[in-house]
Amino acid sequence: MSTRRIAALIAALTCALFVIVAVHAQNPPAGKKEFAFKGKVESVNEKGKMVTVNNESIPGWMMSMTMTYKVDKEAVLKNMKAGDNITATVYDGDFQTLYNIKVAPPAKK
Repeated sequence: MSTRRIAALIAALTCALFVIVAVHAQNPPAGKKEFAFKGKVESVNEKGKMVTVNNESIPGWMMSMTMTYKVDKEAVLKNMKAGDNITATVYDGDFQTLYNIKVAPPAKK
């Protein structure tokens, strides 16, 4: 294979990698009202890139319930386990995705 073909192949693979990363990273909906989300993790599905959370009531957005959500950054799933308390940001009209998830430190006894 010539040097020119190898360079073209590397460039194509690099572009494909950027597209894959861009597709998997969720961006918050532009111009939508945001709400603070708090809840307790019931289960984590790293393979499905989902987390099931029992959330506190969020006036104007959703009452307290247990629901499965997508995450904006799947790397956060590696640091999360059932029983963890989390905070996140949710947006008006988007009942599927949790953004900017942070695992809260354990409560002091």
